[in-house]
Amino acid sequence: MVVPIQTIRRGAARIGGGDLSQRIAIRTGDELEALADQFNSMASQLQDSYTGLERKVEERTHQLELANLAKSRFLAAASHDLRQPLQALGMFVDQLRDQMKTAEGGRLVERIDVAVGAMNELFNALLDISKLDAGVLSTNVTVIPIARLLKRIEDTFAGAAREKGLSFKVVSSSVWIRSDVILLERVLLNLVSNAVRYTSSGGIVVGCRRRAQQIHIEVYDTGPGIPEDQRRNIFGEFYRISKGDSHGGLGLGLAIVERLCKLLDHPIELTSVVGKGSRFSVAVPLAPAQSEFAEPQAVISIAPDVLRGKLVVVIDDDTLVLDAIGGELRKWDCRVVATDTFDSALASLGEHGRPDLIISDYRLANGQSGIATIARLRAALGENIPAFLLSGDTAPERLREARASGYHLLHKPVRPMRLRAMVSQLLQNQDVAGAA
Repeated sequence: MVVPIQTIRRGAARIGGGDLSQRIAIRTGDELEALADQFNSMASQLQDSYTGLERKVEERTHQLELANLAKSRFLAAASHDLRQPLQALGMFVDQLRDQMKTAEGGRLVERIDVAVGAMNELFNALLDISKLDAGVLSTNVTVIPIARLLKRIEDTFAGAAREKGLSFKVVSSSVWIRSDVILLERVLLNLVSNAVRYTSSGGIVVGCRRRAQQIHIEVYDTGPGIPEDQRRNIFGEFYRISKGDSHGGLGLGLAIVERLCKLLDHPIELTSVVGKGSRFSVAVPLAPAQSEFAEPQAVISIAPDVLRGKLVVVIDDDTLVLDAIGGELRKWDCRVVATDTFDSALASLGEHGRPDLIISDYRLANGQSGIATIARLRAALGENIPAFLLSGDTAPERLREARASGYHLLHKPVRPMRLRAMVSQLLQNQDVAGAA
């Protein structure tokens, strides 16, 4: 009896260890053999159940992957189609502003402009997610004084907090940190923006806490707090704690924050008490203090008459966008050839001469790309004419292709001043190169 019992014990141990293919062979012709047969039957059923479960998990995982892919494609397509009229709307509003002579008309234009700006912010949040998913954002890590970032946060949000009747305090610090100043600023702007948006009474405090070789930048608020069962979910895309709140937004702010923190390798922590408030903490490496800090170049000096008389080719298969951008360029005293294809652009240039700049939509009619169209125009004219791309397509593969092409890419809707800055910079660079 001892040998069969030991055989059953060893078989049970192997199955308990995960070997569901284990079977017991006992030929005693008694109850022990019957017990072994029942044991084998149970093991076989368990193996079948586990195999079926694995298959279901694989199928479910595949379905989730397909659903996520479909979601990304839908967002890219919807974003592209919605950005087209929004691009035209922004340009028309800017042109309308010059035509309004009454105070009431001017006020109405400003309100329209605010609404367009709010829509732009929503689309830009979608674009940020697409860029992070595409892996086209690169970091530029330097040593920076944290006081500069904190001052920027204070200047940006003190007024908005005061308008809501909230206290707003930023505790400065003299330490230096190692990070990407632009991306870290974006993280903090998102965190403090959320704090101001969702806090209805009390206030917000932004400060730093030193721990070993790290500085923890912390944002405290006296908002509604976040329930424990939702603290993981808030970093997901399109997740908002209260489905019925009136604060607006797409629920992408914290998803962007988490992705940027992973890109920068800055761990983020959350503590919260429902009804009392929340604390977000971003851990950033400390760095030795420096004697000076070079601010990122944000404003480029442009000669006031750099646009006057310049010939700009605009290629876009959306007539509304074509009309809007063409009108904006003419307002800036540019000469414009606005068309929808390479052939018509080349034919029109026969009457106007060599262009100074080419602006092309990324996705043109009949599957044509702006990258190829610019290359064909340059080849036909025999000159390396300055050019850049516009696009409402935020799909990750489009972002990678545009980056690989070497052309600047502005995403629709482009605000008039952003468009003017790009046009002016490329034309000025061309003038400088020609004079050299």
